This record gives sequence, structure tokens and C-alpha cells, in this order.
Amino acid sequence: MTRQDRLQTFVSLPVGNWVRQSAADQGESVSVFIRDLIVAAWHLDNETKDRPAGLDPARQNVFISVALDALLAGHPDPALRDRAHEAYRRRLERLGLPLSTNMGGQSHEA
Repeated sequence: MTRQDRLQTFVSLPVGNWVRQSAADQGESVSVFIRDLIVAAWHLDNETKDRPAGLDPARQNVFISVALDALLAGHPDPALRDRAHEAYRRRLERLGLPLSTNMGGQSHEA
């Protein structure tokens, strides 16, 4: 049997209320809810340490966006990049995601 380690902490009232409500919504005890959050964070932290930097999803997303923007900027159709940015804006709106204020067709940086 794995030995358990008990932890205790203090949080602000709004955080405590959120934890209690979230646990109740999921039909779990506060202890189990907090344990699951901590274990998930631990797994995420260890997963990123064991992964080579080239396989980091955040780094891959940055590289992909920079590379794609460079390809669009160098395309023979000069309007293609602006059309892609406009389609992206429409998709964000349709998904209800916030629009970035610095997104646009002037910069070649993603």
C-alpha cells in the first residue's frame, strides 16, 4: 500500500468557495478534488521535464505559426496572408474566443 502524505494549506475565501462548489458539482469531497488538481499538476510538470524541448507543444505552436506566416508572406498572391488572417478572425468570433488586438496583416511575426 502506498503511504499517503497529508498536506494543509490556507487559501482566500473566493478560492475556498470555488473549491467547495467545484467539488460538490463533481460529487467529490474537497479533499479528493484538491488531490486530483495537485496530482494533475505534478504529472504535467514531470511530463514536460521528461520531454525534449523540440517536442514541447508550446514551442511547436510558436514555430508553426512563425513558419506559416513566413510562407504566407512569401506567397506569390500578396492578398493570401491577409485573407488567412481574416478567416482566422472569423473563426475566433464563431468559436466565441477573444480577438487579439495586435493580430493583423502588417507584421510578419506570429
